[in-house]
Amino acid sequence: MQTQTHQDFEQQQQYGAMIRSLSGEASAQIRDWQLFHQSAPLDSIAPHLNLENLKTSWAFPRGILDGIALRLRYSDADIHVSLTPEGMIESLLFEVLEQIRVESNCPDELKGSQQNVQTQFIAWMQQFIASGGVEGSIGLLLITIFSTVWMKLNSQPIPQLMQDIVEATRAGLAKSMGPLLVKLKANRYDQAQYGKTSHEVINLVSGLIANEYRNNPSIRTKRKSQSATQLKIEWVPPHAGRVAADFRSPATSSSEKRYQLKKSLDQYVIYNSSYDTEVEAKKKIRLAQLAVYQDQLNTEIAKQNIPWAKLIRMYKQLFSSHAPNHWQTTEAEAVLDRRYLTRAVTSPLQPALYKQLMPTSQVNARVTLLVDCSGSMKEQRVKIAACLDSLVRILERAGIKTEVLGYSTNSWQGGKPFKEWRKSGQPSNPGRLNERAHWIFKDFDTSWRRSRAGIAALLRPEIYTESVDGEALLWAVERLQKTDRNKHSNKTLILFSDGCPMDRATIEANGEEFLKDHLLQAISWCEQQPHLQLWGCGIGSELRPAFQHRLSWDEDPSNVASTLKNWAGEFKASSFINKKYS
Repeated sequence: MQTQTHQDFEQQQQYGAMIRSLSGEASAQIRDWQLFHQSAPLDSIAPHLNLENLKTSWAFPRGILDGIALRLRYSDADIHVSLTPEGMIESLLFEVLEQIRVESNCPDELKGSQQNVQTQFIAWMQQFIASGGVEGSIGLLLITIFSTVWMKLNSQPIPQLMQDIVEATRAGLAKSMGPLLVKLKANRYDQAQYGKTSHEVINLVSGLIANEYRNNPSIRTKRKSQSATQLKIEWVPPHAGRVAADFRSPATSSSEKRYQLKKSLDQYVIYNSSYDTEVEAKKKIRLAQLAVYQDQLNTEIAKQNIPWAKLIRMYKQLFSSHAPNHWQTTEAEAVLDRRYLTRAVTSPLQPALYKQLMPTSQVNARVTLLVDCSGSMKEQRVKIAACLDSLVRILERAGIKTEVLGYSTNSWQGGKPFKEWRKSGQPSNPGRLNERAHWIFKDFDTSWRRSRAGIAALLRPEIYTESVDGEALLWAVERLQKTDRNKHSNKTLILFSDGCPMDRATIEANGEEFLKDHLLQAISWCEQQPHLQLWGCGIGSELRPAFQHRLSWDEDPSNVASTLKNWAGEFKASSFINKKYS
């Protein structure tokens, strides 16, 4: 799972403050080493500004932070989105060209920032070359375009060694790129016009790449050749990880989008669901063994020194919503209560003649904690159980009802459905071929104290097999919505997972993307549900763009208290509740 220590958390807060200072954007934050702006993640940003670079020895941290700040300050997000092209290379080119523009527009009075961003861009290009990025023709072409535009807009040379590497390619592009470079520099203060010229550059590059591979007889070889070079650059295209129905659908209203997403989800195939199980986890464990697990969990939590009262106050405040104000009567001073006008005349010295409007708040929320019980999560099960047990206790004391669920499979690499499929001749596209296992560790109606044995069942190693995440997510949301009679209450679902779904039998029969695509569709569907907020905790980098809200994870088993505090801070920093629940 994605790790984060308390020191990481403090450093990210510091970096976020530096970005806000230069950009003037109060909502800019860094959480879980991910940039957020206006509570939404910004994954698609120029690769030399990737926050992962902050952890490398070659990068210049101030250049990364100043570059991000300049992007937020001088680039209009709406214009940028409207002009961003589709495609891996096309969107990468457009993003880097826009970043070069905003960095070149850094005011002269900010000499330090100018130097910082220039140093970082040169360092990134040098690292790209040193790591073999220009060994392929596409990489060499891209770095030539980047360096040529950068030199033109900044009126600065690049190091001589880099010039030697790109010189031949640059000379070959001189006739075509010359007029475009002039237009880019002339329009560098006009984002829309600059973007249109960038499209001309992109068309030029796309044509050159098409010519490069036009005579290649093998499409598969062509894709491998392109991918091998592209992967040298860490780049997440806009909307990566989202399903097409969510972004390219002609639907305009949220109800239409939900309907189309539901249609996409209905196309998901299950070969045979008769072997699926949904059971209380503790019922699958001998009482003596369950007692051992519960003692182990109690001992682990007792070592943590968790500040219960402080955390209860923090989480209660996070999940509280404003109720209608009410009048407090019989006050000694405030607004005159008209009901007592007669008394005011007959007994003017009577103090209880006034009223005042009192603000009130109430907790009206339910939280589902959904745990990925795949084999890769087994090593973290003690920390997971300790965090969930503690969080359930805190939320219950804060007046919030909780449910703890899990999901895995009953077999490794398929089960009875897989055997049936093989006997039937292995028809194509059979759908899910494993036996789904859904675990209930605690339901909404059971108190924390009575459910501790069930939560301790998370320590059982045998339940950690493979995972079918999309189905589990929809199952958890369905339970959350059905058990809450108040349709307008605040519903939160937190998915604890470390990456993409994994069921080997299903993937081999249906393709690598079958389970992942279904999960992405399920995530998008959840995001469309009213009064429901979805969070991901510990998710891998491949799924990061799919989650609008994320919680950090620290693998250190002794840091349960710090993890719970960090979560509270991340909930608050992401404008928890008031964005979707207000």
